[in-house]
Amino acid sequence: MNKRKSAQDYRESELGYKEAAKDFLENEKQFQLGVIPTEQSNPVTKNLSFIIAKNTEEGVRNLLAADEQIPLVVEKAMATKEFDLLIDDLVRVMTERKKFVLSSVGASGRMALTLGSMWRKFWFELISKIPNKKELFMDMIYVSDDFMTGGDRALVQSVENYEDYMSFGREQIKDAKVGPGDVVLALAECALSASIDASALEGDDLGISTYFFYTNPKDILSKTIDRARLVFERKNIKFIDLYVGNMAVAGSTRMQSATVQLLAVGAAFEIAISKFLEKNLTDDELKVVGSRALNKNEYAKAYSNVLKEMNKPDSVAGLSKFIEKETDIYTKKGLVTYIAHDYLIDIMTDTTERQPTFTLPPFRKFADKTSGISWAYVKDPLYPNEVAWQHIFYRPIKGLDWTVEDYIRMKATHDIISNPPLVGSDQVFLYNIGNEDDQSRYSTEHSVLMAVDIDGSVNKDLMKWFESNKNKFSEGLVIRIGDIPEDKLCKNEILIPVETPKTPLNLMTHLVVKVGFNLVSTGTMAKMGRIWGNWMIQVFPTNKKLIDRSTRIIANIANIPYEVALEEFFKSYLGRAKNEQYRESFVVETLRRLGFEPKTEL
Repeated sequence: MNKRKSAQDYRESELGYKEAAKDFLENEKQFQLGVIPTEQSNPVTKNLSFIIAKNTEEGVRNLLAADEQIPLVVEKAMATKEFDLLIDDLVRVMTERKKFVLSSVGASGRMALTLGSMWRKFWFELISKIPNKKELFMDMIYVSDDFMTGGDRALVQSVENYEDYMSFGREQIKDAKVGPGDVVLALAECALSASIDASALEGDDLGISTYFFYTNPKDILSKTIDRARLVFERKNIKFIDLYVGNMAVAGSTRMQSATVQLLAVGAAFEIAISKFLEKNLTDDELKVVGSRALNKNEYAKAYSNVLKEMNKPDSVAGLSKFIEKETDIYTKKGLVTYIAHDYLIDIMTDTTERQPTFTLPPFRKFADKTSGISWAYVKDPLYPNEVAWQHIFYRPIKGLDWTVEDYIRMKATHDIISNPPLVGSDQVFLYNIGNEDDQSRYSTEHSVLMAVDIDGSVNKDLMKWFESNKNKFSEGLVIRIGDIPEDKLCKNEILIPVETPKTPLNLMTHLVVKVGFNLVSTGTMAKMGRIWGNWMIQVFPTNKKLIDRSTRIIANIANIPYEVALEEFFKSYLGRAKNEQYRESFVVETLRRLGFEPKTEL
């Protein structure tokens, strides 16, 4: 039969389950990723769901243990000549008023947008400290550019199948108007995403300095994935190895894979910023800037110290209380609404990633009154919606305003050409994250408003909005993370104290927020039975990569060969009526049919 373009085609075909399994096994080898470490079970967290079910604090420590390899990986990467060249290139583009472009997809894509936002926020805030250098600092804002596959709307909800197009990745680099002297930074996990591979290839074809970060072994990727081999064969691309081992939850690259990218690239940014400022500011001006980058060899140690801080009894107790609170809320069919102004993109990233990771309702558009409501949501109480969105990125919104003719030129499938996804610049604003009232967020009996205070960043205006609105909800509380001031913001507080060094981008604080929220959302889902051991059993197979992942989960838990598990998966997948509403993971259905229950310890 002809090779398919999407996972949905299997459901729409007339194939029997054995035929479908045979076809996938023979024709979709590029999507059979069991040899890739980030797709495998991590021995450290093998029994995560059972540990955290018995003792939340032990579950927190188990999740934190999976991060212990990150400092070693970053220390090794920062000792390479490629890393030194990256810092030199960043200083050069700042000096020459060129630009760097961050490109990625999925969890790494959200890191790319976060890093770009962190960069611009620093320079905007510096203007108020040293107004005489406003022109210089404005130039530095425009030095940065960033995008993820699918445009800014993909921060909120993934755009399915866009990552499979080389042409889309090249087009987004062209849209960024990359030219001589610029730099492309491509953040990859396993180099399966054609769009990111293509952005690196396009940068290289243009003859500009191109860096490719990856978090799986290069030899395995080159041997397994054709499109990865195309990238690794390029002589001029500079490769930075961030292979960090297996994820805390198998396949969940939003965790250690994205964390190591944030640490490594963020460290390069901070070092480059300090080098540039030392050349362009007076001693007195440097004193006003205050924070400086760590020495290159101190970043790994600083992150090790962050993990030690998060493992202290008070921090573990706070994280555990946070997990237990969210578990209780969702078990009662309730909703959580986080409010923050600073670090909102960090919190949003974790919140939006819960949908594809655990098959939860995604963010819904404000005008949509019928779709499922996202269990967790974010709002900025200081700004109205359109301004709040711009504040997240510290730049104008960037969608993909491509026409039908563009999709035809880029050889998209008929489905995309005939019904182009809504990814234009206007789409982001349809999700209300501003201070406008949203009745859906307190529409259930158990709805909780959570103000998030990072390093004492919450101000009186935010707390005024909190106090004015919390009575609409069943409960209001404050989550306080990082360096916590002694004052009390609310009667009901959860404290997660973590001391961090203050640097230009406050990189370690961003890491604390990322790791902390990842830990809370993962721990909550584990306590609710949406993780079995350390496997994401609530997989909705919207693409062929997820068909493979579903199969491998079944094979590992049931201890049966991949080929047999594939047949069992398709028996469930094709056994439901084509128009039947999704009600349960095909993985769980299959495992139960085979005699396994999620509460059974592995």
